[in-house]
Amino acid sequence: MFDQPAEGSTIPTSFTLPTYQPDRLCHILLGDYAALVAAINRMEVLGYCERIAWIDPIPTGRSGEYISLTNRRITPPGG
Repeated sequence: MFDQPAEGSTIPTSFTLPTYQPDRLCHILLGDYAALVAAINRMEVLGYCERIAWIDPIPTGRSGEYISLTNRRITPPGG
């Protein structure tokens, strides 16, 4: 799903966090591209979430650092 970023990838000019929704949990991964992809794949293997739920890693502008996120619906305690 995720292709290795091309050299000289453009850095987005802005990044907006998702809107707060009390019934959802937002997961944010920040780090090396390969580490992000490995963590996303691992969460899928564990059955926690699907790879396609994550946005493609985006360069942060810091050397070698990327960000990816997903939202997951949560069940309230006792629900």
